[in-house]
Amino acid sequence: MRFTKTQYGLILLNVAFRLYSSLYMIIGDCDETFNYWEPLNLLLRHFGKQTWEYSPVYSIRSYAYLIPYYFVGKLLQLLDLTPLHVFYGLRIVALGGFTSFVEMNLFVNLNTYSSSLANWWLFLTSVNVGMSHGGVALLPSSLALQTTLLANTFIFKSVVHTEGVSEKKHGCLLKAIAWYLIGGLLGWPFALALGLPVGVYTLWQIGQCRIPSVILVEIGLILASLVAVITLIDSYYLQKLVFVPINIVLYNVFGGDGEGPEIFGVEPVSYYIINLLLNFQFVLPLAAIGVLVNPFITVNARKFSLLVSVQLVIWCGIFFSQPHKEERFMYPVYPLITLSAAIMVSKLMSFVRSKLPRVVYVVTQFGFISTVLVISILRITNLVENYAAPLQIYEAVSQLPSSVEQVNVCTGKEWYHFPNSFHLPLNYRLQFVESGFDGLLPGDFHEPKINIIESTTFVPLHMNNQNKFEADKVVPLDQCDFFVDNSQWGSTPQLITPDLSVVDEVNWRVLQCKKIINPDGHHNVIGKLLYIPRWARTIIPYKVDYMDLCLLQRKRQEEEV
Repeated sequence: MRFTKTQYGLILLNVAFRLYSSLYMIIGDCDETFNYWEPLNLLLRHFGKQTWEYSPVYSIRSYAYLIPYYFVGKLLQLLDLTPLHVFYGLRIVALGGFTSFVEMNLFVNLNTYSSSLANWWLFLTSVNVGMSHGGVALLPSSLALQTTLLANTFIFKSVVHTEGVSEKKHGCLLKAIAWYLIGGLLGWPFALALGLPVGVYTLWQIGQCRIPSVILVEIGLILASLVAVITLIDSYYLQKLVFVPINIVLYNVFGGDGEGPEIFGVEPVSYYIINLLLNFQFVLPLAAIGVLVNPFITVNARKFSLLVSVQLVIWCGIFFSQPHKEERFMYPVYPLITLSAAIMVSKLMSFVRSKLPRVVYVVTQFGFISTVLVISILRITNLVENYAAPLQIYEAVSQLPSSVEQVNVCTGKEWYHFPNSFHLPLNYRLQFVESGFDGLLPGDFHEPKINIIESTTFVPLHMNNQNKFEADKVVPLDQCDFFVDNSQWGSTPQLITPDLSVVDEVNWRVLQCKKIINPDGHHNVIGKLLYIPRWARTIIPYKVDYMDLCLLQRKRQEEEV
């Protein structure tokens, strides 16, 4: 397929944004670290922190989900890359790279229908803030984001390009449903809800005799194959018969007293509205309007627009009504939000072009593109500028010399900012010290002497599914060789002060510090939301209070390590 110069530019824009996110985007959710990067580190390097979800007693996290990333990581290891480079290689290839691939796939198919729609969608998804962090996250909801994109690509091919061609329509619908099943069973079970509209549409097509009913048998075979593979992998690692997606649903939907997701906090509906506005800005209202009007303003793609809108309504209906809310729960519909907005924008711009003078069309289009682009860049830069210190500090840890003895890198109140053990050199281990946090901290995977099954089947002591503190997850400060701490006053323990003075100068010294936003600081609204270049701060009021995140070294270790 031939592309225009504009389209080549959009493709480069997409690659640039995904590459930037792979290299610099923060890990914004400690669940990504401890429930996915850490067990992946276990599979590749045979150690890591373990959450209660991976205890064989509970088994609500799947090793099957990690296997594709394990193979990519193993290949990177064979190239003799450092653990840190393996981490970034996984982000570039398997996360951001795969997201870019599925975005391009939909773009190419949309382009066969409408180059305007294709261009607008690729632009909006490329620069979108939510896609910039959701598309590079090692999370099942991010896999669901990717598979939702692939599924909707085949839905588009089925309902737009194969009218009257039964075999092609059949094949595209089957592939769409297969991707929903992969995203739901290998990734996140709740993502199966997004497949309901195409499931109903498929049954309707069978009833209209437009596709053969044998598709139901084929769907059953795909479902059975996925269940068998996932069960086989997880049962192997846990050495017992288990189907993890069922356990996830049972815990989250039917958890008993003191269990279930609500124990980790509840939020009002405004939480998602504010979060979506931060990630989509004024593109969000366009998407919301599109949900209502797109099925009526698209001619040859009416069914596709309707299916996109229904998916968004179902997802928001389910998750807006749940008490426990997290940003990552909305990841699977991020591409659908930009798609709904792109359909709307494409139609609006076509109207402006046909009804108003050309100069109005040019100014309107340029104004919209430049505003979206600038706000997105400033928002993404704001996230990196204000929150990237943990990645930078632990990169310094990764450059420390390896040791024949175990070296403890400790942290207290900054425990949730730990990126992952790929940042730890050989024989370095993360440890926690008591900091006033009263929930359950991760423990340590049992380190295998022979094979990995020793670790995955080992039942750790003092784990619970009620987020209750367990004292064995922390160590005394005197067992720490290095310490990562912030300079906020009143912290426990307080090793460093706001002026970067070491409280205990006899035992500790500062190796490196990086600024990070102070959650209790005084910021203005612009400072919290957007990065303003220094040259513009005399014009635009900008205030952000920072603290320092520092790496400290115990002095008695200087000659030993």
